[in-house]
Amino acid sequence: MVLNFKEPEGQIARWIQRLQEYDFEIQHRKGTSHGNADALSRRPCTESCKHCTNAEKKFGMEIDISVKVLTTISVDPWSSCEIQKARLEDPNIKPILEKKLYSADRPSWQEIAPESPATKRYWALWDSLHLKDGVLYRRWESDNGSSCGWQLIFPKSRIPEVLRETHDSASGGHFGVMKTLSKTRERFYWDRLRANVKRWCRECHACGARKGPKTRTKGRLQRYNVGAPFERMALDILEPFPVTTKGNRYVLVLMDYFTK
Repeated sequence: MVLNFKEPEGQIARWIQRLQEYDFEIQHRKGTSHGNADALSRRPCTESCKHCTNAEKKFGMEIDISVKVLTTISVDPWSSCEIQKARLEDPNIKPILEKKLYSADRPSWQEIAPESPATKRYWALWDSLHLKDGVLYRRWESDNGSSCGWQLIFPKSRIPEVLRETHDSASGGHFGVMKTLSKTRERFYWDRLRANVKRWCRECHACGARKGPKTRTKGRLQRYNVGAPFERMALDILEPFPVTTKGNRYVLVLMDYFTK
């Protein structure tokens, strides 16, 4: 039972704090009576199962009910035309893409100097950028050169769609920054990719509600020397509680360091 934990932490502690707001009674119910809750987790028995036959006779079950699909995942396809249109509308990618379409030679610095810092960073990657069927890709190699792959250069306007798939979706799994970054880099690339992934994971509401803050290092215990009552006091506020008839909701806890 969640209320029996001696030193609850993280999500368990938040559950206990939330449950303290309510006045409830816990009643035990046998596992055999939980058919409405765990029926979907039971493996279907064979037709010759005596237990299921007896249960059907006891409860008058005559209709065979089966659930094959619990949930479905729908992903909107991205066509090359849509990506190409969004890429041409991106002011950071458009200059590089146009120059790649007309010439394979790297443009001079004088041509790129008026462009944005992001465009200049794409220009620095010129040798690793390639066009495949009119779509701009980046050829990526691992640090040791053992593996390589093609990353789709993605426009800024479509970045949230990628991060929703690689982090928020059922296949994304709400993993941390490094796993989400690795999964995103397998197929996509854009300027400031790492910063965007880090910010997306940090601002994810579902991750913040479930994972909780990291444990901070506590300082060493210290002894405070006091020589008389009420010379040094410690206080804390305990909340939240149900509002009383007088409108009170909080409890102020005071402790005297001398008398304790």
